[in-house]
Amino acid sequence: MTSSATSLNGFRDTSTGSQLPFGPVPIDRLIESIRSGAIDAVLLVTPDNAGRCLGERVPGARILQAIDDPLAIRVPLMLWGIDIEQNVRAGLVHVGGMAAGVPDVPLVPDLSTARLLPWLPRTPVIICDPADAEGRPLDIAPRQMLKRQLARLEALGVQLQAATELEFNLFTESYEDAWRNGYTTLTPSSRYHAAYDALEALKSEAFIDAVISQMDQAGIEVEGYANEYGRGQHEINLKHTTALEMADRHFLYKFGVKSIATRLGVSATFMAKWMIGDEGNSCHVHVSLWDADTTAPLGEDKRFDAFVGGVAAHMAESTLMYAPHINSYRRFRPHSFAPTTIAVGDNNRTCSLRVVGLGKHRRVENRVPGADVNPYVALAAVALGGAGGIETEAAMPHLETGDVYSRTDLPMLPTSLPAALSLFENSKAVRDGLGTEAHHHLLAVGREEEIAFLSETVTDWERRRLFERG
Repeated sequence: MTSSATSLNGFRDTSTGSQLPFGPVPIDRLIESIRSGAIDAVLLVTPDNAGRCLGERVPGARILQAIDDPLAIRVPLMLWGIDIEQNVRAGLVHVGGMAAGVPDVPLVPDLSTARLLPWLPRTPVIICDPADAEGRPLDIAPRQMLKRQLARLEALGVQLQAATELEFNLFTESYEDAWRNGYTTLTPSSRYHAAYDALEALKSEAFIDAVISQMDQAGIEVEGYANEYGRGQHEINLKHTTALEMADRHFLYKFGVKSIATRLGVSATFMAKWMIGDEGNSCHVHVSLWDADTTAPLGEDKRFDAFVGGVAAHMAESTLMYAPHINSYRRFRPHSFAPTTIAVGDNNRTCSLRVVGLGKHRRVENRVPGADVNPYVALAAVALGGAGGIETEAAMPHLETGDVYSRTDLPMLPTSLPAALSLFENSKAVRDGLGTEAHHHLLAVGREEEIAFLSETVTDWERRRLFERG
């Protein structure tokens, strides 16, 4: 039997001395490690409707089979027909429900995404795309939604690069203790507001250092870290890269943060608003345009102006793609650094879209998404709006100055999930851009979220209001 060992740098086959380093793994190296017996399994992962990590651990021999036959590995299509509680939802019967016999679909490995993760040191991961029987990617899959919009931009001669800034709250309790306590008596890692407070950051140093070092080892490059404003709130920013690669890194980053928290006996949440009296968690999305042929930055190009104009023009009807949950809308409050109006500003953080940088290196920061967003769907929304702007040669919107929270002459973001669903449902531009099937799917997922909250839940607010006095 081949012996192997995990080191700080990767996974070593001790019989051959071959080292499989952490981070992206060339497929030939992965095949070599499987055949030598150093690696006996691979975790195939794919994002669900919410952008969470679904996975199946597959023996190495089956991975070798899947390389020769990409349709060899199958999973239930119904994985995209259930909600975050794993309940089968009536509105999602189009996704392999009982009437269809609960069929399987191929899970096609994207071999370019193979990685060895430090928090999962013995089992490489490969991101996969669900497909139909002929191997065509499913339109309802989040990763495919983004790929479709990026292809649309490529046809217009531009490429999208992106970076996400994810905020989360860290608590001293484990996930198990938080569950047992009903998430009501949590202890944030900081007791007071401490934005950019270096001393306060030291209190979470063990966890933050573990996340940053392991992300860098995984090839998920970190741009910077800061203690944020809210109690126990942190922000680790990822370095920009191409849009699909960014979404993949974001997807694995959230999986990693929660995995590392689990191993260290603490908990982290990416809820948009974990407590109504505390700050929300944002996911600011920075995007820049590059020429598809020369890879030159296009910050001074009229296509950049048109791109920003299109994102702004489609903002209201795309909000569902930036704010997919009931909880997402708790974050949109005046003077909270989460936007309430649809406005573009030059380095103005009170706007929903902030133009940053100078000259050819200008980029736009979308401040609407919260940390609960599905990165593939959010970036698809940005690309969809921007492509529409380029196609119609939209103008750069007027760059607002000052406090736009107090303005009454600007269009508003929808303030609730039902309002966002209505705008999304009735948008021909979004439906045509996404395709009918993907549009219907996102609408159905959002409606089922609304139904679950309104008719299947009794909240703490209701008990506090009505238990004695109702």
